[in-house]
Amino acid sequence: MKKFNVYKVFVEDGEDVYKILVPATDEKDAESYCQGSGDIIATTKANPDKDVTDICISALAETLSRSHWGQQEIDVITRTLIRVGLARD
Repeated sequence: MKKFNVYKVFVEDGEDVYKILVPATDEKDAESYCQGSGDIIATTKANPDKDVTDICISALAETLSRSHWGQQEIDVITRTLIRVGLARD
């Protein structure tokens, strides 16, 4: 499985500029995700000190459980995040 990173894609829609955080394998993949949302101005790797670049798996699992998600669904979500390298605990 490919390792994912989080990228910041800045998109202009003619009126506003948006920063979109995208998990992707590379910058091109992140930009591809944002195609059709406007003009892509810039793409950079997210800063782990300022942006969400990983997710606390135990907190996510607990939150999903409290919201009555099933254990199988929680397992799929958390295992996916772990496999693509976006998990922290």
